[in-house]
Amino acid sequence: MYDGSMTVTDVRVELEAAVAELPAALRDHVLRVVTEARRLAHQHGVDEDRAVIAALGHDLYRAHVEGKLLAEAEVAGLSVSSEERSHPILLHGPLGALDMAGRFGIADEEVLAAARYHTNARAGMGVLEKLIFVADKIEPEKARAVPAFVEARAVADQDLDSALRLILEHQITRALDRGWPLHPDTVAARNELLEG
Repeated sequence: MYDGSMTVTDVRVELEAAVAELPAALRDHVLRVVTEARRLAHQHGVDEDRAVIAALGHDLYRAHVEGKLLAEAEVAGLSVSSEERSHPILLHGPLGALDMAGRFGIADEEVLAAARYHTNARAGMGVLEKLIFVADKIEPEKARAVPAFVEARAVADQDLDSALRLILEHQITRALDRGWPLHPDTVAARNELLEG
């Protein structure tokens, strides 16, 4: 899971320290996502350590301003889509995943993918990726304001795919209502669920 320079406990402690430095509201959100990820990991047979590490790292870059996200993505050599260029906040997951690999030595590709795709989703998501995507949306404070997230929370313990579909459909409807471009990864993830 890691590059060998740190143990799972070391990585978790380092990530917890990084999360403690986030703005208070974001820090509290991350900790609620960790709680949801633990719970869902037990329900769906996912390794709890992997779920916790992914949850701790998923929003490391969420507080960065849009200009900084774009600049860091370019420095890192990330391919930036037109959707990400028009809404740079979408880059916080990919940049966080790069940071998790670089600064924390995380080499587990699914843990990194869970952080990378927790905002948009994608086709071909593994169980851990789905779990983090769902946990991020159904944590109590976020779910309270969005009926689709409340519904997803109600089904997530039994069926991650149903929860994922409810959330994706909400995101697509919201983007359409606001005149935002649809991220192709979100559309691909929903289409895959419909075909599956």
